[in-house]
Amino acid sequence: MDTQPIESATATQTLAGLRRGEFSSVELVRAYLDRIAAHPWVNAIVTLDADRTLAEARRADETRRAGGPVGPLHGLPITVKHDQKVRGVLSTYGSESLRDHVPEDDSEAVARLRGAGALVLGRSNLPEFASDGQAYNALHGTTRNPWNRERTTGGSSGGSAAAVAAGMTALDLGSDMGGSIRIPAAWCGVHGLKPTWGVVPMRGAVPHPDEAEGTDLTVPDVAVCGPLARGADDLDLALTVLTTPRGDRGGLRPDLPRAPFTTHRELRVLAWFDDPVTGVDPATLDVLHTACRSLADDGARVTYGVLPPGGLDRLGELFELLFMADVGGATDDAGFEELHRALGRLRTESPMAELHHRALGLTHREWLSLHRQRLILRRRWRELFEDYDVVVTPTVMTTALPHDHSEPVQARRFELNGERHPWRPALTRWCGAVGVLGLPAVSAPVGLDRHGLPVGMQVVAAPYRDRSAIAAARLISESVGGFSAPPLGETSG
Repeated sequence: MDTQPIESATATQTLAGLRRGEFSSVELVRAYLDRIAAHPWVNAIVTLDADRTLAEARRADETRRAGGPVGPLHGLPITVKHDQKVRGVLSTYGSESLRDHVPEDDSEAVARLRGAGALVLGRSNLPEFASDGQAYNALHGTTRNPWNRERTTGGSSGGSAAAVAAGMTALDLGSDMGGSIRIPAAWCGVHGLKPTWGVVPMRGAVPHPDEAEGTDLTVPDVAVCGPLARGADDLDLALTVLTTPRGDRGGLRPDLPRAPFTTHRELRVLAWFDDPVTGVDPATLDVLHTACRSLADDGARVTYGVLPPGGLDRLGELFELLFMADVGGATDDAGFEELHRALGRLRTESPMAELHHRALGLTHREWLSLHRQRLILRRRWRELFEDYDVVVTPTVMTTALPHDHSEPVQARRFELNGERHPWRPALTRWCGAVGVLGLPAVSAPVGLDRHGLPVGMQVVAAPYRDRSAIAAARLISESVGGFSAPPLGETSG
């Protein structure tokens, strides 16, 4: 496999090794199980289905040897975040209230991955009900960043990103609203894709205990699920599988065109790194600017000084309002009243709590007004993409923060540039601004800051131009080196 160790190989490279017979699926499963067992302190994969996966791997190997039909992910072990249903496997949403929950069916996204030949080895950690920017809960414990165990992985797909970075899985299926794929990907130094809203089905998420009846029949606003992986090519492969309806079910397949560029010289980039309110960590900015210089040196046209429509403040406000309006709409009456009271008490703790409390009281007319504003801004961003293939931003304003499990979340603060900032909405500003418009975005690793922590660059493309975001991330990797494995034995903090 081009001398690449299994734990640092991309999924694409691993599949090529399987096809060439360099190793079997059984050997691959055992290699990941050994990796998980060797580094228990990471605590990224918190539920294993080892015996069944080994049995499935044996069958996959037999099929391959017999020349039988194989899918694009045939025999590839993957992991799935604990908020998606996986048939016959604990699916807890990180909550004690669901500690014994074992679904009888897969979510649609998981079913598509399985249908393509993937083997679900285990479940990755998350905060309870995916409601925090770190991956910890009373049921499964805390996931630690493979680069520094004293730092968080981010969330809510923190277990997903840590597992991929630590070489414990070939690929993981996460979920994202305000950065839950992209921020952990950035803080753990891997690739993560937030697809265009609506192109990957969300049916089959683990139900929240306070969920209103019929919530599973609706399409949640802003929310998506998508892959985390070590290579950009892996995202492209997973996207194809996740957007292809199963043959026995039918359904729509979105038109996601190929990127209109293949080389650096054809790539047009708008770099947007300015945040006049909260700023960006100078150490993070240094890495981002270095990456852009490398892109330009390789022939890409990189433009600065153009402010995308809406700006961070307006886009961020829209995100917080529409996000929480959707969360509130999905809860039953008792859950809604409890949420409304809690946010009422926390209104003075942070700007986010104030916006969220306001969101729960929106009239339908007010919601439609906000939605129209979103559509107008989305149209203006489409016009922006006539001049640029991608917009690149910080995925998040700083590198991985120390663990902070203090409650309430709204009261948490961190220091940057001599000022104290609330965890939310400060940490989600860049991702939320893109998420509310439904745009596709990849977080790509672009290097380490002076503290030895990974920096992620968010690569944003026009709606349904997911493959442009992925192709640009691929070129960025070629310029700056892409994924590098954390030195797990040396990350004591």
